[in-house]
Amino acid sequence: MEAAPLDNIVVVLDQPKDVVNVAGVVRVMMNMGLSNLRLVNPDDFDTYRIGGIAHRSEDLTRAAETYDTLQDALSDVVFTVGTSARPRTDQRNYCRPREVAPKIVETSSDSLVALLFGREDRGLTNEGLDRCQTVAIVPTAAEYPSLNLAQACLVLCYEIFLA
Repeated sequence: MEAAPLDNIVVVLDQPKDVVNVAGVVRVMMNMGLSNLRLVNPDDFDTYRIGGIAHRSEDLTRAAETYDTLQDALSDVVFTVGTSARPRTDQRNYCRPREVAPKIVETSSDSLVALLFGREDRGLTNEGLDRCQTVAIVPTAAEYPSLNLAQACLVLCYEIFLA
């Protein structure tokens, strides 16, 4: 039996710093129908505290997997979409969330796809960016283009939900 596309999408948080931000991502995942969370060396992953912020999230947080390295967290993934506030070099495949969402849905119909988010204070590392086939940039009108971790996750997951 073929898996539903959302079942093959995993949200990967690379070295998340703040449990409040992780809880925000968990709430986004629950709102958008995603249930696979992987964390790489989180500073704080307290399911009790997350449950106090993202109510009724126990099933999702109990099933979350923790990894020591990003390489391990992505080892079984076929297609990885990273996120960034802005393009850093011309050698990356940049797009908007709306442009990449159909590709994510299509690929996830029979393969595992990762949505990769970097640490809140620094974003994705160069290693993280190198592991991405595509990097989604959420355009903003502000002088300060960075979004909160959960906000960036919401925009990308919403576009996937619509696709």
